[in-house]
Amino acid sequence: MKDGWTILREQYKLPVGQRRLWIDVHAAKDTQVILVEIKGLESSPSSVQELADALGQYVMYQVALAANEISIPLYLAVPEAAYQGILSEELGRLVLQHSKIKLVVFDSEHEVIIRWIP
Repeated sequence: MKDGWTILREQYKLPVGQRRLWIDVHAAKDTQVILVEIKGLESSPSSVQELADALGQYVMYQVALAANEISIPLYLAVPEAAYQGILSEELGRLVLQHSKIKLVVFDSEHEVIIRWIP
């Protein structure tokens, strides 16, 4: 919100058949509308497993958005520590490049966006 974004809703409901998925944030700024899934990628003993889980969830959301013909861009938001950690390592860079994840890096202490990686 400090960067001028308005939270339209938390927990954006995304139906797929009998299942319901929930994306963390639906936000807007000026005429731009986005969906954001927020991950820490640092709370587990295995950063690799955290990255794998986040990637799987992101891909599942992309599939569900396409199935519902929703063209709102989806971003994965991670704290700066995760970006400087697993996502800056070779494995993280390759995963980001191959999967074409749109990334938002934020400062969790000051609650501001540091960078956008489309």
